[in-house]
Amino acid sequence: MKPSVAVIGAGVSGLTCGVLFAERGYRTTIFAREIGPQTTSAAAAAIWFPYDAEPLDQVTAWSLATLGTLRGLSQNSATGVAMVELRVFARSG
Repeated sequence: MKPSVAVIGAGVSGLTCGVLFAERGYRTTIFAREIGPQTTSAAAAAIWFPYDAEPLDQVTAWSLATLGTLRGLSQNSATGVAMVELRVFARSG
């Protein structure tokens, strides 16, 4: 039997982690002070941008898995997740 998992927070990250744990057979409990529109996720934007992280091969694999999950969530408007294009402009020197 798999151990129990406690997830703190019911924003997009907490709920996504909770669902993934539950789908993998863990008994999952989500603890949250706020839910729904009262969460930070309901009002805040997030930028998914893997940066300066090691080990690169593992970070790349994790990042691609996360991107797939976020893309899937963005297909359902009830999740509140939306994909928007990001352009990065940098000046060298």
